[in-house]
Amino acid sequence: MDTLQETKHIQSMLVTSTRTYTNNASIAADLAAMVAQSGKKTLLMDADLNRPVIHRVFELPNRVGLSDILQGQRSAEAIMHKLIGDNLHVITSGIMPTVTKDLIGTKEMSNLIKQLKQQYEKIFIHGPAFFYNEATLLAAQVDGVVLLINPNYAKSEATQAIVERFQKTGATIVGIVMRDQPRYQSNQSAFINRLLNYDKHNRIGS
Repeated sequence: MDTLQETKHIQSMLVTSTRTYTNNASIAADLAAMVAQSGKKTLLMDADLNRPVIHRVFELPNRVGLSDILQGQRSAEAIMHKLIGDNLHVITSGIMPTVTKDLIGTKEMSNLIKQLKQQYEKIFIHGPAFFYNEATLLAAQVDGVVLLINPNYAKSEATQAIVERFQKTGATIVGIVMRDQPRYQSNQSAFINRLLNYDKHNRIGS
């Protein structure tokens, strides 16, 4: 995992991958849980509306969630799940509307992130794989992006292309996770330590 860029206030982060998730794992969930355990008020949101996993990670109901908020049917407070001693709040994806809608790229999504930044010290968004348009839309709305690079995408040319794609949105790449590597878990923990130390140094969330 690369070093954290100390360029701006990193409060909201999109976590996206070079491929779609095929199991119940989520780096966003791992990072959010670790930060919440450190004592910070943390929000985890599942914004992968077509392939949601966060509700399965924490064994939560998914009858209502982000899709309902974005359609004006529920408030964020009404569908929030509270975990880890009330430090971790989770918004699941909810059910995707039967009629396809661009919910992620809406003003409602942008306003929701702004609202949540007033309430939480850290926000982690589990997003769709980087090649979906929704990932690019989300990258433009957050302070930073964490990329999950799988081994078959680890070549420098492919990695650079991914980074450039997101940088064009104005997003800051705050970390790159190399998945399925021997030191994967220790690297993830090291990233959290750098993130929290960066917060302390810059008085973020204090």
